[in-house]
Amino acid sequence: MSPKPVRGRQRSVIVVAGEDPNDCKVLQHLIPALHPGPCPEVKFMKKPIRLARAQATLSPRLQEIKRFAKGHADTAKLAGVVIHVDLDAVTDENYERVRRRITEEMRATFKECCPSALALAAYEMEAWLMLFPEAFPKVKPGWHLKETERRRDLGQIVKAKEHLVKCLGKPPYSVSHAPKIMEEAVKGGHVTARPVGKNRSYLDIAEEMAGWKAS
Repeated sequence: MSPKPVRGRQRSVIVVAGEDPNDCKVLQHLIPALHPGPCPEVKFMKKPIRLARAQATLSPRLQEIKRFAKGHADTAKLAGVVIHVDLDAVTDENYERVRRRITEEMRATFKECCPSALALAAYEMEAWLMLFPEAFPKVKPGWHLKETERRRDLGQIVKAKEHLVKCLGKPPYSVSHAPKIMEEAVKGGHVTARPVGKNRSYLDIAEEMAGWKAS
């Protein structure tokens, strides 16, 4: 849940855009844990936006997000924009190129109105969830990740969603469980900018958000 606005202050909003509402809901729980200082209300746009393979259409899509974000903030201050993209690839040189291309365009688009951050998840958001293994049994008591899974480079797992389904067994994991898993990770105090597990793509957004000014 997003924090309640502080009485006497102008209401402020962070807008999340992405490909899937479940991933956006995951970020609604994650962003307050990474945000420096008190976090504004976090909302997400329901229309899916796909950026990873966008070339000539990247700038128009970002402008669309900007227009929506300003409209969604309404009378509130737009305090930031976070965009989620499933890379559908591991953290390698291509990851670096994609992140650089989208981040540079985002900064150019949003620099005059608010800070921005790119949640470029490698391979998928499920690899981020696996950074917080203590949260899984809170959602389903039979779900446990083996120690070998906790120690590996999670940014190198191909098809992370399918991999997580195999790791957890029954009841089968589905993407609709993802927001609750992140919610439990945050509630349990497990979410930090530098978790025990390894995933370069998670560290990148944590570092980006650390550079935001506290509200």
